[in-house]
Amino acid sequence: MGILKRSKEEIVFEPIAHGPFSGSIIAEVFDTSGETAMSCGIHEIPASLTIVEKAPVDDVLYILEGEIDIESDGVSKTYRAGDFAYLRAGERQQYTVKDRVKHIYVCYPGNWKEGE
Repeated sequence: MGILKRSKEEIVFEPIAHGPFSGSIIAEVFDTSGETAMSCGIHEIPASLTIVEKAPVDDVLYILEGEIDIESDGVSKTYRAGDFAYLRAGERQQYTVKDRVKHIYVCYPGNWKEGE
């Protein structure tokens, strides 16, 4: 495989229809098809409260726009544009978005959809 590239024309946002983040939109840049060990994309979440009882993957988020409060393993922090978050697999996570947030995510392994 070597190296992969996705051009901006290939990046398409689609609604998430089921699972904890239903109602949000996502553009999977490197998806869960098995082509890569990790997955990466852009996720936009409207005002909402989302609970993931047991996170299926380790996740790194980079906040592009907006603000999000994330509680994981009993610790709550607020993230704004320019901030990074690291979230561990296996933990209960709560996401609170007051208005809207847009972030880049990178997760490992790339099978996050298996946790839906």
